[in-house]
Amino acid sequence: MRKNFVVTCLLAVAFLFSATFASAALVTQWSYTNDANFVDWLNDANTQDFMSVSGDSNTLFWGEPSDVPGSNPDQLQSSLVLNAPVSGDNLFTFGSAVNVVSITHYNNILSSEYPTLAWGQVEATIQFTPFDPAGPAKSIDPAYLEFMFYETPNDDVTPMDIFILTNPGLTSGSFNYDGYKYDFDFNSEGFGLIEGAYHDFIVDKTGVDTDYFGWYTSEDNSTSGQFNLSITASPVPEPATMLLLGAGLLGLGIAVRRNKKN
Repeated sequence: MRKNFVVTCLLAVAFLFSATFASAALVTQWSYTNDANFVDWLNDANTQDFMSVSGDSNTLFWGEPSDVPGSNPDQLQSSLVLNAPVSGDNLFTFGSAVNVVSITHYNNILSSEYPTLAWGQVEATIQFTPFDPAGPAKSIDPAYLEFMFYETPNDDVTPMDIFILTNPGLTSGSFNYDGYKYDFDFNSEGFGLIEGAYHDFIVDKTGVDTDYFGWYTSEDNSTSGQFNLSITASPVPEPATMLLLGAGLLGLGIAVRRNKKN
């Protein structure tokens, strides 16, 4: 009986090890394409007057150039430019972040007699394709990022204007692929918490005292923000793995009970 008990235990342990190693191979390197386009916008008069978007939907224009001599010599509207799409195959699981879409604000001097940008919405997509080992591309799920723009008095207290993201939580996500859960994050250079007098300015405008995430932009200048992308992974038990694990535990339990009876 003792011999049968040992054999049964060994078989149960074998099932447990089979369950442990049943998951598929980790994707260590990815190809990616990050795209972004403007899909909606409003000015502070709640219309789209004096606003337009480029043919590729990567550039949003707004405002009426100032007619004060020397203030806007080229008579340019202000604009936001999305550098998109961006593709590559150098994204490594647990590796360093890679640069993806960037955004630049051209903050030209405009006439205060006309509406200016107040709100906008960007449709952003990211497609992952396993590069090593190779595999089929993941489906694309769009995310909609909304932002608000605040013209400040441009004085000694708040010399720069402000963009804020209304839903910064959309800059991260996850998906399951072949036995693993992959978590990805978009971080940024030039973005962060709005603090000090700028935070107080937004609270005064919105009436809501909370944390605001965004970036500052200089008057009569261009300001850029660079997004970067990183990805990590953790194993996810698949149904077959769970069955093997259950069978191993069941076999071990039966062996123990039989040994007690004998």
